[in-house]
Amino acid sequence: MRETFRTHMGWLHSWVGFLGGLVLTAIFATGTLAVFDKEITQWMQPEVVLKANSVTATPVALHHAAETMQAEQQQGRFAFITLPSWRDPVIRVLHYDGHEFIGPVLDPIDGHLFPARQTAGGQFFFDFHFALRSGPVLGCTIVTILGICLLVAIGSGIAIQIKAMWPDLIVFRPFGARPRAWLDAHLITGVLFLPFLIMITYTGTAIRARGILPPHPLLVARHSEQTAQKADDRPKGGRKAAAQQTDLLPPPLAPLIAEAKERLQTDKCELILFSKTEIRIFRSDEASLFLSRDMVSFSRADGHYLGTHIQNGAAAKTTQLIHGLHYARFSTRLLLWLYFVSGFACTVLMASGLVLFLIKRRKNAGNRIMFRLAEGLTLATFIGLPISIMGLFWANRLLPVNMPERLSAETDVFFALWALSCLHGVLFSILKKPLIGWQLQITALAIMAMGVPALDICSQTHSWLHDATRYYVLDILVFLLGLSALFSLTILKRRSV
Repeated sequence: MRETFRTHMGWLHSWVGFLGGLVLTAIFATGTLAVFDKEITQWMQPEVVLKANSVTATPVALHHAAETMQAEQQQGRFAFITLPSWRDPVIRVLHYDGHEFIGPVLDPIDGHLFPARQTAGGQFFFDFHFALRSGPVLGCTIVTILGICLLVAIGSGIAIQIKAMWPDLIVFRPFGARPRAWLDAHLITGVLFLPFLIMITYTGTAIRARGILPPHPLLVARHSEQTAQKADDRPKGGRKAAAQQTDLLPPPLAPLIAEAKERLQTDKCELILFSKTEIRIFRSDEASLFLSRDMVSFSRADGHYLGTHIQNGAAAKTTQLIHGLHYARFSTRLLLWLYFVSGFACTVLMASGLVLFLIKRRKNAGNRIMFRLAEGLTLATFIGLPISIMGLFWANRLLPVNMPERLSAETDVFFALWALSCLHGVLFSILKKPLIGWQLQITALAIMAMGVPALDICSQTHSWLHDATRYYVLDILVFLLGLSALFSLTILKRRSV
């Protein structure tokens, strides 16, 4: 009975893990990079000079930010302002383009606009992780369903490995036979980072679960009431009066920010939204583990205080905790690195699971077309995705700064390289030369990754005024990835002899 249960759990773990793992590996990889989304954006906009100590916006800079915001809104964009923080010490006037939040960047001291290049930045990885760049409905639904599948795979994996878990954990054989080495990597990352894996998967699934469930009739009724109330609150006189209010420059923001901090009892505010009649200043996400949307509202016409919205109660606090744990915006730099390392380990866990799936079935099903297709897709996921990411970094440095539709061109390079990697991997697998396919793509990864720092230096786009500890760390990490790929290539060629 027990062996039958383990057999069924093994089948469930293998197939659910493989079919979901092809996409989940990419989701976890981009989510890991999204931990440092702000820092990646800074690397991809080297024209923006980062001054480590300038984390407070001056009244002059806020005035220029308000003017920039108004100009953006007059062009039909729903623009808002983000204030300087320890991770991103600049003022940004952002709008949502359907995938990322992009917009002008201002100096927090004098408010001048930086001539920053158009780029998706680290927001690209956040959007891919969150919605596969397929929109807030389709993409988020797919990611949520895959999160549920991952929870199933985790449970079945624990069921089949609980007995052998401890002996396999204390003996790691990275240079052993291929199945043994891959299994050890899979088990060790799975056991050591199991709490993080469960936490990040559960919270990520819970955040979006409501989007795939039918709404309760009571919630629909309440939403209708709120919509009607908002319609009643619109300025009298129709669109003309609303447009006139939007054309008015907002009152000075510095006193409003100071009052908002006092009313919210915090020393950090980060986000300023502008409606036709209101200015809403939100508590910073970095202020607490509980990621809230507490805010203070002011009149857009004259800046007088309208009200304070603070979410309390057990349900609200639970939701805030779930969001806070998943997004990790409260973190210190040490905790951010722990999230990054844990996310990388979970990516290795899923990628090694894909390879194990193929190794176990190569003998009996190696000549079948479905196996060949699966092997090509695994290669595109395991190696093709990092190649595409390196291609995105290369495109950021090589594309002309003033090129029209530059942001789209960068992302097109990413997806074109990924599609080419997939086609290349499937072709070599169908031709029964998968090892050559792996070697070629690992070689390409090593060259592109090790070339990024050299390209960054040769392009001379960076300023030596940058805070080196936050700016050049990406060059170092990418170079280490290239060295790892080169090391893997030597091992692969040695075993193929």
